[in-house]
Amino acid sequence: MPLHYRLGQPADALCISGLATQVFLDTYATDGMRADLAQEALTVYAPARFETRLNDPATRFVLAERDGHLQGFAEIVAHAKGPMPGLSAGTELVRLYVQRHAHRRGIGQALLQHAEALTREAGQPFLWLSAWVENHRARGFYQAQGYEEVGITHYEFGGNAYENRLLQKQLVQG
Repeated sequence: MPLHYRLGQPADALCISGLATQVFLDTYATDGMRADLAQEALTVYAPARFETRLNDPATRFVLAERDGHLQGFAEIVAHAKGPMPGLSAGTELVRLYVQRHAHRRGIGQALLQHAEALTREAGQPFLWLSAWVENHRARGFYQAQGYEEVGITHYEFGGNAYENRLLQKQLVQG
C-alpha cells in the first residue's frame, strides 16, 4: 500500500500524540525511563497540546499515512520566535518524527520536502530547526538534505538543559 501525505486536522491529535510520544521516548529514553522524560512525554506530547497546535493558523502538520495508519509527521510554525536573531524571519520545523520501523524508507525526506514546499508557498525564505546534539542520525539526515548548522541552543525540561544545534536551509534566494 503506498504512502499518502496530507495536512493534519484537529481530529488527528490523538494519533499524532501517540506517535510523538513513541518517537520521543525511543530517541531520548535510551538508558531507560526517568521522571523528567516521563513528565515531558505526558505533558508536551499530550493529545490536548497537539489539538491546540492543530487549531493554530500559524502551525501546519503534514502527515504520512499508509492504509490509514500514521507513520510520521512534520510540524512547522511560521514566524516562530527563534533562539537566535533573524530566525523568526523564517519557518521553524518544530518536529519531524517517523516511527522507528519506518526509518530509511524515504518518509522523513518526503515530509521534509512537504514542509519546505509549505514554507516556500507562505513566502518564507528559510526553514530552521533545532536537533539534540547527541541525535547524530537526525543531524546527519538534515545536513544531507542541505541544512547547515548555524548555532547552539538548549532545550530545558525537568531541571535539565540539553544542548541542541540550530540548523537552517535557505529556500528562497533573497
